[in-house]
Amino acid sequence: MENTQNQNFEQQLNQFRYLKEQRDVFQGQFEIINASLGNLFTTKRTMDSLLEGVNENDEILIPIGGLASIKATIKDTKNVLVSVNQDTVIEKTVEEAIEFLNKLIEQHNNQLKFIKERIFALDMNLQGMNQMLQNRMGQQ
Repeated sequence: MENTQNQNFEQQLNQFRYLKEQRDVFQGQFEIINASLGNLFTTKRTMDSLLEGVNENDEILIPIGGLASIKATIKDTKNVLVSVNQDTVIEKTVEEAIEFLNKLIEQHNNQLKFIKERIFALDMNLQGMNQMLQNRMGQQ
C-alpha cells in the first residue's frame, strides 16, 4: 500500500515539475515577445516623427553597433525600407510602414494575451498541486 502511495506521490511530483517547466517556457516566450513589442513601439514613434516634420537633408545619427553611431543625411522622407522577414526588405511609404507596424503590434498583443492566459492557468494548477503535495508531505 505504501509503495503505491509513494509511486503516486512521485508521479504527482513529476507532473508538478513538468508544469513548472512549461510555465518557465511560457514566461521566456512572454519576455521575448514583450521586448520585441517594445522595439516595434520605438520604430513606430520614429516613423511618426518622419510624418511630423523631418525634412530631406536633415542630419541624423545612425547606430552602427555597440556605442558607435555615424552622421548621415536623410535623402527621402516619404519612403522607408521595411524588413518583412529575416531576408526580405521592401520599400513602403511611411504611412504603409506605420500600418504594417500597427498590425505587428496587434499580433504581439494577441500573443501576449494568450501567453498570459496560459501562465495564469499553469499558476493555478501549480498552486493547487503545491498545496496537495505539501499536505501529503505533512502526512508522512
